[in-house]
Amino acid sequence: MDTFNGRVYAFLPCCFTSKDDALRYESKSESITSKEDIDLFFENEFNARVSEEISSRGRANFTRKFIENLSFNFDGEHENDLNCNKKSARIYSTVNSLTHLCVLNIVFFLDNDPVTQFLDRLSRENITIDKEGNSNHSFYDYLKSEWGLTVVGKARACLSTGSPLDQAIKPSIFASEMYESSLMDSASLLESFDSGRWNEDLALYSTSSIHASKTVIVRYDYGLEDVDQKIVNTNPLCDHVKSSLRRDLMLIFIVEILMFREASIKRANMRVSESINTDRVLNLSEIDELMNDFKSVILFWDLDIFLYPTAQQLADVLNERLDIDRVLETYQKNQSYLEQRVNIATAIDSEKEAKVINYIAIIVFFFESINILFVVSSAFIRNEPISWSLIYSGGIAFAGSVLIFLVISLIVRLRSLRRRARSWF
Repeated sequence: MDTFNGRVYAFLPCCFTSKDDALRYESKSESITSKEDIDLFFENEFNARVSEEISSRGRANFTRKFIENLSFNFDGEHENDLNCNKKSARIYSTVNSLTHLCVLNIVFFLDNDPVTQFLDRLSRENITIDKEGNSNHSFYDYLKSEWGLTVVGKARACLSTGSPLDQAIKPSIFASEMYESSLMDSASLLESFDSGRWNEDLALYSTSSIHASKTVIVRYDYGLEDVDQKIVNTNPLCDHVKSSLRRDLMLIFIVEILMFREASIKRANMRVSESINTDRVLNLSEIDELMNDFKSVILFWDLDIFLYPTAQQLADVLNERLDIDRVLETYQKNQSYLEQRVNIATAIDSEKEAKVINYIAIIVFFFESINILFVVSSAFIRNEPISWSLIYSGGIAFAGSVLIFLVISLIVRLRSLRRRARSWF
């Protein structure tokens, strides 16, 4: 019953956390010289779709490429089964050079295979691969060590098919839970999950139906009902595969943009959270890094980059269904808290600095005045007249001391006001 015939696209929002990680990715990706026909076709069709549907400002600084073919642990007797059936997948990356963000697209071609267990593993961030003699190597760890990529957001999956899904497994698919899970005593998930919102058809064209939850999008294409049954393998590349991929990309390119939005917000929120958890005051370089992260959020904040209103409407609806803006709300709260913390720390430092400078001004005033006070007091004790030159010089010294005190106080005040005006958010 838990079977799926079609394509599974798993999206992982990632980033480079250092220059060394970015260089590792560049070096390794440049070493990939051999590509199959399907990779060239997928890259070219993807780029063509983006150029036709997204404004020039929205598609700038993006690079797409095939990076690897890996064997994934796909399904077993239960969620934590280490002796799994393997499934090969082709992995594509899209990198934004301006923000150093990346979205990985893991593509599976399934032929009536179980699918809910992989979605369960994807949701639990427990994807494993068969690599270098280790049949259960963490895929996330592999991405970091071999490609310099850190997964920063929640993975999502998009399923595209021309074969009707069994109604019984639909709730499990949209919940990203294994169907009849042993952890739940093989209980079936009710259709009331997520208030049944996944039943709503979001499609805007008559050729397909689209349903979505917070973690999974399912696209049923009426035009692929016969085509999907004829796909046995992808090499050599046949017309059936081309037709399926080309029609899938009508949706996939929109999901990728949303995943960049997820990656940008999650990375910025991760940095802000780390800053909040530290007990020390941020220095200027750290504040500058946070500013750069915030700029990357702004870059993907505006979803109004689609050339056609239908694509724009679908992007807006999916953004709400995938609940990406919940992360943005958390980021804004953390950002506000960190801003208050920085302002308080700045006020405390300003107060300490003002006290020190005031003490210096008092000391300067004292040393400027001590000489004239000594001369005047000596004259009184000896009952000697005070010359006008001494009075003038003393007045000038006193006025100079007062002027120095006022200038220093003014400098302290201006520095304090400048700090308050220089809000870094």
